[in-house]
Amino acid sequence: MKRAVRYATLAMATLSGITFLSGFLRLLVTYNTHHRAAPSAVSPFDMLFTGVTCLGFERVYQLLVRSKSNAISGTQTEIELAHVGFIFTWFGFLFMVQEMNLPHRSVLSWVLVLLGIVAPVYAIVVGFVMRRKFFTLSTKAVPHDPRMASKHWRSANLISFCCAINLAIFGVVLKIIGSGWLVPGILFGLGLGFLLLWRPRLLAVGGVQPA
Repeated sequence: MKRAVRYATLAMATLSGITFLSGFLRLLVTYNTHHRAAPSAVSPFDMLFTGVTCLGFERVYQLLVRSKSNAISGTQTEIELAHVGFIFTWFGFLFMVQEMNLPHRSVLSWVLVLLGIVAPVYAIVVGFVMRRKFFTLSTKAVPHDPRMASKHWRSANLISFCCAINLAIFGVVLKIIGSGWLVPGILFGLGLGFLLLWRPRLLAVGGVQPA
């Protein structure tokens, strides 16, 4: 667990450095022959992504400190770290689509319905159902099998995280095939909303509580 947290911290630090370097190089490229800069070439979106990267690194560092103090279980640290990773992945998808600047094309209506309505609704329903199911199993297993309860709690969180990020993935696919920002934007918003709604809320050190 400690090794995984260290690797995640290193990854966040690396991404932060890459993002800062990318913004700095963008600024240098804007210099003309008279060495006058055009700061507008560094978009607000780049700065937003840089800030999110730094906040993610800070959160991972906090989890590293807490794991060393043994104030929370290793399972909770793992899931909270995974939650940070999923949120950062959401911002990564958004940053990728924004930087690709894909041309707008007409999308078949059945594809739009499938990826914009059917698949997202299915992902949300599965997330709600499986999250409740595994939390119920976790609560029932606490008195006689805490280890199994911890596994059920872990499964409930990871499944719900995956279902939430799927909404953003559907938005990415729609943008790649040429859709405008209306439907993908709604999917991105729902994805982030459910990631925040389904955040882990394990409170007890020795037990497992439903979120």
